[in-house]
Amino acid sequence: MKLYGSIASPYVARVVMYADLKGIELELVPAPGGMGSDEYKAINLTGKIPALEAEGICIAESTPICDYLEAAFPEPALNPESAVEVAQTRMIARMTDLYIAPHNTPLSRMRATGQRDQAVIDQQAAEFAKGFAFLEHYMGAGPFAAGAAPGVGDCALAPFIVMLKQTIFTHFEEIPDPTEAGGRLQTWWEAMRADDVCKRNIDNYDTALEEFLKWLYERMRERAGS
Repeated sequence: MKLYGSIASPYVARVVMYADLKGIELELVPAPGGMGSDEYKAINLTGKIPALEAEGICIAESTPICDYLEAAFPEPALNPESAVEVAQTRMIARMTDLYIAPHNTPLSRMRATGQRDQAVIDQQAAEFAKGFAFLEHYMGAGPFAAGAAPGVGDCALAPFIVMLKQTIFTHFEEIPDPTEAGGRLQTWWEAMRADDVCKRNIDNYDTALEEFLKWLYERMRERAGS
């Protein structure tokens, strides 16, 4: 199996963590020609990462890739035994994509250029607050997203929390870090950091993201100054 992408992507990091929890070794390779290139679209028509080559086909999008890994390699099982908990962990993955992921970009641009728009900050702060409230409400008893072991919801949310710790929480006081607020997301984060496999992947992503952001912010500053 071949996984196309870069570990600096939170969506690639999701799959890498999931595979690591299952004890699966995936060959991680860059998208040929880069994302969106004609060369890569010949492999994955969406042009996005990640994509998994397996059994002669291309599987696109991170959560379906995790679903494939779960079905193709049932042991150890990462889906909870309870159907309700399966729904809970998948809700956390979906809500991460819908209510957390979209709101980083406008603020990240501001951090790169130093140009603050308070109206945008306040709007994104409200969206983040709503998203974090959704996550806390729909998580299971824990300590992980849906029970006593990590699953797809945990693998989806953790990279975005790392990203927000680097790009948002320490730079915009209007958006407090929910993993330090004493609530459900804090107990979840502590459980993730206490799990050896999750911590290893969180730390690897943290390092890769830091290097990527240095490059990205430099480019954004250059464009803003041109």
